[in-house]
This record gives sequence, structure tokens and C-alpha cells, in this order.
Amino acid sequence: MLQGGGIIPISKNDFILVEYTTKVKETGEIIDTTNAEIAKESKAYSPDKIYEPTLIIVGEGRYVEGFEEALMKSDIGVESTVEVPPEKAYGPRDPNKVKVFSLRELVRAGITPEPGKVIEIGGSLGTVRSVSGGRVLVDFNHPLAGKTLIFHFKILKRIEDPIEKIQALLHRRIKKLPPEKFIIKRQDEGKTIIIEVPKEVITDREIPIIKALVAEEIFKYIEGVENVIYLDKFTKKKEETRVEESSKKS
Repeated sequence: MLQGGGIIPISKNDFILVEYTTKVKETGEIIDTTNAEIAKESKAYSPDKIYEPTLIIVGEGRYVEGFEEALMKSDIGVESTVEVPPEKAYGPRDPNKVKVFSLRELVRAGITPEPGKVIEIGGSLGTVRSVSGGRVLVDFNHPLAGKTLIFHFKILKRIEDPIEKIQALLHRRIKKLPPEKFIIKRQDEGKTIIIEVPKEVITDREIPIIKALVAEEIFKYIEGVENVIYLDKFTKKKEETRVEESSKKS
């Protein structure tokens, strides 16, 4: 899209579809990617994950600061690479966040510590670094703290249409259904949004929570919306009719 002879830059609250791969500079380890083939070549592959371009709402805070800054400096359709230092990723390592606990106390609390295992203590998650001599060393730093990250990415599309934006919001929480599966209508000059919940997910346990979360996102990012209505539609199955032909008796 052009404005004054130039391309409109990516800015805060833009909805963009992005494909990317993230790796740790120091080790070359791939920690995240939207590409299944790249994931399979590394230890990052998960059979439960759907690999596809992802929705990023610029400035939402789901991604590290350095990556979002790079997105706002990039052009649609152009492959880019950015190196993000710890200060704009997961922060520097803090030695004060490495704590020593009594093995006996942790066991009494129902925690079985093993090196490399993530455990919760006092509401905080930490990684067990070592278990020795009745003492357990737990690191409460983020696993990527102190690491420089490299993002290789390409912005595929900026989503402009409000209906497509809502479909993208729903799809990122319900990955098993494509965006176009969600039927959405606007009423009252865009003040009311009606979303027909696909029959494939109507009975899913997490749907009530997803409905509430997406509604809040719609209010935040789609201008002018005052009401969001979800329609759970059930259609009666048509009974098969059989036409029986009676044989004539001679």
C-alpha cells in the first residue's frame, strides 16, 4: 500500500503474518521456527505443533523487544536477519537468581528435583542445575537470559480487513481450524460482531475462555466494536429416507 509515493511502514498495532526462525548465536541452536522442515532438522520439532506463518500484532509484547523493533524497520516480502542482544531479548543473567535449597525440604514439598528439570518454588519457575550432597541448585533466570538471539524472518502480509483480523485472532488460539472456517458478520455499522462458532470446536472445554480472550482482543484492536456475540449453531441432521418399492403380485 502506498502513501505519498512510499510504502507505509509497519507500525504499532499492525496485524502481520510472519515466517521466522530463531536461534541462539552462541550455540547455533534453533529454539523456534514456523518452518516444519527446519524444525525437523533440529531439536525444535514437535509433532503436536502446527507450522505455518504466525500472526504478530506489533507492540503486543508476545515477542522480544528487539524482534518487534526489527519488524517495524522491515518491508513486506523481504527476507531479513537481525541480531538481538540480551538487553532486548530475555535480559542478562542474574547470579542472584541462582538459589540453593535443601533436598529434604523439596522432597517433603512433593518436588523430585533432577538436573535439567523445571520446578516451581514459591510461585516461580526454575531449572534444576545440580543435585549433590543433599543440596539442590536451582536457576530462576529465564533459560535464554544472557543469550544473543538471531531472527531470520519475512513479513508475508499486513492484514487490513477487520473480518480477516478477527479470523486471525481466532485462528491463533484454535490452530486446528483455518481462519476462513470462522464465519463472522458485522452489524450496526461495525459496532456489533457476530461470530459463528464452528461445530468442530463447540464442545471443546477451552472454548469459553477463548471466547472471552478473543472478545477482549477485538475490543482492543478493532476500532468501533462495542459488542461481540458468539453463535453456537446446531443443525438437525436430515434423516435418510428410503423409498421402498412394493412388488406387484400377479
